[in-house]
Amino acid sequence: MNPTLSPADGQMRKLEKILVVLEPQQDEQPALNRAVYLAQATGASLHLFLCAYDTAIGIASFLSGGQKQNFIRIMLDGSQVQLDRLVADVEGKGIDVTCEAVWTRHPADAILKLASDGFDLMMKQATRRLRAEAMFHQLEWSLMRYGPCPVMLVKDGQWDDVGQVLAAVDAAPESELHQALNQSILERAGFLARALDFELHLVSAYPAPPVFAPVSTAAVQVGNYRSKMSQMVTANLAKMGEQHGVPVERQHAVEGPVDWVISKVSQELVAEFVVMGNVFREGMSGISVGSSAESILDRLKTNVLVVRADVAPG
Repeated sequence: MNPTLSPADGQMRKLEKILVVLEPQQDEQPALNRAVYLAQATGASLHLFLCAYDTAIGIASFLSGGQKQNFIRIMLDGSQVQLDRLVADVEGKGIDVTCEAVWTRHPADAILKLASDGFDLMMKQATRRLRAEAMFHQLEWSLMRYGPCPVMLVKDGQWDDVGQVLAAVDAAPESELHQALNQSILERAGFLARALDFELHLVSAYPAPPVFAPVSTAAVQVGNYRSKMSQMVTANLAKMGEQHGVPVERQHAVEGPVDWVISKVSQELVAEFVVMGNVFREGMSGISVGSSAESILDRLKTNVLVVRADVAPG
């Protein structure tokens, strides 16, 4: 089975087109603020996308066709006014920008179709959780799983002039797919760190020792396991650091669950954003694989760049 990454993967030497998904009827647009920051650092152009769909109008079957179209036109006109104001502000910063407002009950489909038109990055504000079992919005789930380019989910807070990019890698990859995904994560994180003049850090989590060893030998076996696992992960992480110019003091090999480790290191560094991978397998097997990225995202309090890899069935 050959690993396949999304079309824009490989060495990220440029960032020319950024798709910004805006939040309807919202004054503050964190994703746009961060996109402007990136565009100023890289020279990228922006395309602003706004879905004006309103369920109250969309499901109003009692309205005649003409009445519904009139309401839709009013909503689209209002969205265009919002877009025009945002575009004027972005153009004032010397950035090339275009925009569009659409009416669709299926924004994910519209965004994914648009994103396939040569965009290097997609940015969207991360939706706040409304309940414990809803880790994040279905739209974000779709963009992460099916997006043809990396997706940056933006949370609150401003980027500082000096910051950290944390690349979350697997220092003990079990397959060629994960090795390729590591490489893509490192290249993208390195590009962004250089473009923003941020420090690049690496983090890799590794599992705790097994707990099923016989009591008489448990202490020795656990000690040996922990020592050898730590040495292996640290050595592999050092190789990645050497290849990408990351000094030892910025390499973090930590024992524990992946979501806990990445969140812990991110908070300790006060990282501006985390670059991580998400593996998607077609069929039901992909749910458990992809959900690891979602559980990490749910813990993080910073911006996240998600690089997706696909595995064909079979």
